[in-house]
Amino acid sequence: MLKILIIDDDALTRKGIRMLMPWASHNMEIVGEASNGKLALDFLHENEADLALVDLDMPVMNGITFIQKASELYPQLNYVVLTIHTEFEYIQNVLRLGAIDYIAKTRFDQENFDGILDRINSSIAKKNALLQSIPSFKWKESKILYPYIYALITIESENDEQIFNFWELNGLSGRTDIFELMSGIWVFTDDRKTFLFPDPFTNTTLLCISDVAEMTFAELGKLLRTYVRGPFFYDYQPLKQINYKRAYELMEEEFLADEATLDRLKQDWISLNWIHENELFNKIKIDLKSSKLKLSQLYHLLLSLETVWNAAYGGLTGHTLSLPAAFHHWSEVEEWLSQLYEKVNLFSTSSKYSEDVTKNILLAKQYVDTHFNAPIDTTEVARNAHMSYGYFSRCFHDIIGMSFSDYCIQIRIRKAKDYLLNTGYSIQQIADDVGYNDEKYFSRLFKKITGISPTEYRKNGKESSE
Repeated sequence: MLKILIIDDDALTRKGIRMLMPWASHNMEIVGEASNGKLALDFLHENEADLALVDLDMPVMNGITFIQKASELYPQLNYVVLTIHTEFEYIQNVLRLGAIDYIAKTRFDQENFDGILDRINSSIAKKNALLQSIPSFKWKESKILYPYIYALITIESENDEQIFNFWELNGLSGRTDIFELMSGIWVFTDDRKTFLFPDPFTNTTLLCISDVAEMTFAELGKLLRTYVRGPFFYDYQPLKQINYKRAYELMEEEFLADEATLDRLKQDWISLNWIHENELFNKIKIDLKSSKLKLSQLYHLLLSLETVWNAAYGGLTGHTLSLPAAFHHWSEVEEWLSQLYEKVNLFSTSSKYSEDVTKNILLAKQYVDTHFNAPIDTTEVARNAHMSYGYFSRCFHDIIGMSFSDYCIQIRIRKAKDYLLNTGYSIQQIADDVGYNDEKYFSRLFKKITGISPTEYRKNGKESSE
């Protein structure tokens, strides 16, 4: 019978988890509750548990800190994270720290409880089978006697089978000096320089760490914990099965960019100036990787890019973008960025106009998207596109699907709708902010396009949200 500890600062949540989930039918029982990580550690000091359901946001000691401390004190304890949101950095951190799963409390009433518990049982069974197949010993204060050591690292808990197959292929099963240093990281010494790798061997790598002689396993564990939380994200290469590192290189922290640097990186991407410019695209992609942002910073930057790209090109190309729930390593980010680049270029090559003409029209569209609040002279835009007024107008209509003037109106009205629903700005101020100095003209145009006045639109929007 699996013993379950519920850790959540909300008493109603703890009661709901206890009462609603069919624990007994899945050979599980609730053995305790705690309202924060500190009380949970106190409980574990006196009682046994196999699985902790852990809230991330708690007073006194949050879920991440609890998992960090409990992982060292109780290595056999498993974790499932409870969270009211799926914030990228939190979820990435807890999964790397050893959580086997997470549950969004906002979807709790929609969850398949039997499916959740089946999934948890399956993950724990796989982990236990692996632990039983590879004996361990008390390693914390033992010194590493080799000048180098291997660390087999997986970034997904579902990859345990790959690790088991690796041991089998290389005749390593049953060795007593192979053990799990921390969740998802197995360490061992070996004289060979080459190994056999199972197929598939995804999101998993073999790290050869040098300069470790006389270091304790506990010290190595701290270095690896720092490494997998940050630098590993950028270092991992899917096609490189063995990676080499010196021990001191594991201490590299993520670069917490200052506001100016972060804003520069963000503007490089959301400006979309790299569209059709392969050299510029590669340059700012390399610049982004070399910055080694915190994963939360990186994700929020990409979220801004997704929003801007979809607004500018989603409708035009027929392809909208959506960020995945998480990126496991930089290669996945790079692939996602390349898809953006390819989508617009694929659209350009399918156009009946030359690549240069299509590119200039898209740049003109982009100019309107970012300068809608200023006077826009069609003749000047055409001149900047190196076209005559008439040819520019015809090309813009054919490529974008409407006239240049209609597109300007569409963008301005769309932005005005956003201001009306999400700000307290006056109608005059909104008119000014979307490029119309005359409030009455703006109101007439808005009603012509939408069928109702700006005031009515704002009133209807507020009523529908109540």
